[in-house]
Amino acid sequence: MYDVIVAGAGPAGSSCARECARQGFNTLLIDKDRFPRSKPCGGAVSEQALSYLDFTLPQDIIDKECYGARLHFKGRNLEVRKDYRLAVLVSRERFDTLLVKKAREAGVHILEGEKVVALKTNQDHVDVITNDATFRTRYVVGADGVNSVVAKHVRPPFSKKEKLFAIVSKVQAPKGETDRRFDGIIDIHFGPVPVGYGWVFPHNDYFSVGVGGLGPEFNHPRRTLLEFGSQFGFAIGESQGHFIPVGGIRRKLTAHRVLLVGDAAGFVDPFIGEGIAYAIRSGKLAAQSIAGCLSQKDLSCDHLSSYERACENTIVKDFRHVWKLTRAVHKFPDLFLRPFVCDERILQKYLEVPSCRGHYRKFLFWLLVMFPFSMFTSYSGRFK
Repeated sequence: MYDVIVAGAGPAGSSCARECARQGFNTLLIDKDRFPRSKPCGGAVSEQALSYLDFTLPQDIIDKECYGARLHFKGRNLEVRKDYRLAVLVSRERFDTLLVKKAREAGVHILEGEKVVALKTNQDHVDVITNDATFRTRYVVGADGVNSVVAKHVRPPFSKKEKLFAIVSKVQAPKGETDRRFDGIIDIHFGPVPVGYGWVFPHNDYFSVGVGGLGPEFNHPRRTLLEFGSQFGFAIGESQGHFIPVGGIRRKLTAHRVLLVGDAAGFVDPFIGEGIAYAIRSGKLAAQSIAGCLSQKDLSCDHLSSYERACENTIVKDFRHVWKLTRAVHKFPDLFLRPFVCDERILQKYLEVPSCRGHYRKFLFWLLVMFPFSMFTSYSGRFK
């Protein structure tokens, strides 16, 4: 009998399992892959995400440090550089492997190469069924991504309108080329995808080049990626695609002895598609809620409502407002994106969010006041 079984060893699952083990609970972490494993992702880990870790990221995990962003839209571009770090760029293979290692060091039992295929819930425990065995536990945490098996016991599957699709490729670069070409700045391009964007992120010896957008409106992703890469002279080779949930939609997060975290819970920033910070955060919140149940010997589903409330206050509430902004931006791109690439103050203020020097509610309130003026001046030609 385990106290906790976590399905999925990405940032959400590893963080949750590690926190449970550190609290003294017998914890099993299961993942269908063996680590290190390939993970399609741009690899940007924000300062906000790093602030949720309780250890310093080793320097050999960091490919590049990001101090600014450059936005592009219809021939216009705006670059903002800060005097403090906004994010680090990492290889997800090495980053996720480090998190699994940290979980193992904390005492987590780890089972790699085995997939959770079903659950059977009982009054006092849950049977977790994999492709090779059955395990028994008091609680299950679903950290198994957008197509979560665990989530079937909590909520309906994500609809097409609730998912983004991203496709990414690693473009190898000569030594020093990434530093010379981008110098600590990440590039975001609005326009290649109707409801989404393209990106170019520099790493040590390659560029992460990708495009992502809302599933129903993102047609021909591979062709779009090839056309996007050709603008920079990149020869796009092998690519990987994956779905990402849209954050900001109210969803159920718990059921009897079951909790959802990370992508399985839908915790992805709807504006920029960033999910690592919220994966780590939700994983820790889930561990804290489980710890409260186990320490008080209250195994009821009702007690898990503390997790739902914590997520509502720290993640979901912000995302609902951001999702409204995102829909407006992509429904009327000429109206809303032009000020973003014309008025430096907007980008300056926004970058306080990933750098952990501000939060979305503060930014959105500020934007509500400033945006009409920025919109007027951007069209009147006062901003260049």
